[in-house]
Amino acid sequence: MEKSISPISEKTFSHFCVFINDVIKRSECGTIIGLSQREQSYRINQLIKDRPLKTIDLKSYLIDYPENLKLPVNNKGKTFFFISNADDLLEDKRSFLIYFNNLVKKNSQLSLLFFFQRNITYPWNLKIVSSYQYLLQNIYFYPKYQKYDLKQFLFYLENKFKTNLSINIKNLILKECGSNLWLIKEAVRHYSKNKDLRDLFNHEEMTFRLKAIYSELEEKEKQVLKKAARQESNFTDEEKSTIEYLNRTNYLSPLLNKFIIQQLTEGNILSLDKDKKIILNSISVDSFFSRSERKGLRYLLTFPNKLVIRNELAKALWNEIDNYTDWALDQFIRRLRNKFVKLGLSKNILETRRNQGYIFYH
Repeated sequence: MEKSISPISEKTFSHFCVFINDVIKRSECGTIIGLSQREQSYRINQLIKDRPLKTIDLKSYLIDYPENLKLPVNNKGKTFFFISNADDLLEDKRSFLIYFNNLVKKNSQLSLLFFFQRNITYPWNLKIVSSYQYLLQNIYFYPKYQKYDLKQFLFYLENKFKTNLSINIKNLILKECGSNLWLIKEAVRHYSKNKDLRDLFNHEEMTFRLKAIYSELEEKEKQVLKKAARQESNFTDEEKSTIEYLNRTNYLSPLLNKFIIQQLTEGNILSLDKDKKIILNSISVDSFFSRSERKGLRYLLTFPNKLVIRNELAKALWNEIDNYTDWALDQFIRRLRNKFVKLGLSKNILETRRNQGYIFYH
């Protein structure tokens, strides 16, 4: 019988299992942070494959009250339960926190392993759970997948979808999707079906996944990612720690960053009116820019979503391209992007193509 291919490396899964086994061995409770709701089911299925462990899904429509769980109390032997979708404990099912707390106190042989997508160590979440020590007894931050994991996953997908990916295509997928397995899977699925790179990252199913990932972020996470997309630098200590945490997870990717930039610019559109004046959402912002900034921006707005060669922009600004320096053009672009931020736009709506020119995204 042909051996099945694992979606992630044995090294990563083994490290995960060590944490689980240690918690169970000590008859304690543990909390796994940073696994999306989708991936929780995959990893739990891997864990229970060869183990007599039971799973409770807090999102189940059958579980409205703690009494519906019917977990054993004062059981003499060791008992283990995986609690998936534990994020509900922060919102709709807060009453379950007290229930689990009392259960753990009464049963010294009970191990509960909670799977959270959200980071309960954030200050605003810690206020909710700080008095329930069983949640903080052992914490495991699910790690960002490394290159060997992603290579393994691509190999797994090639077999699943019966397709072959060139090294260039693999590198392109990983470059855009980062370590987010859900996005990687969709890119491979789409390519295996169409054998075309043109819409690999902007087809309907991929857009749906990006919307879902973004909607699952906490509001404070969304705000800090928007600030990062605008390339702002005035982050508070709390925001810095939020970015640091997100960079250690599998959520972020260049694709998600581009999606966030689209969210920022959606409904905030710079364009030219019939008199060639610069308008933002039908409101004139012409006077907001200096004379040279207006000149250059008008030229860029004339060719939205197209590459404008450096020399062409320089000629539009200074008439004779011999009269400009690379430094002067770079400073012009810097000032223009700073003005975008002040208007509530992202700096990234103007992309620099190294040694080529610029693209203004409309």
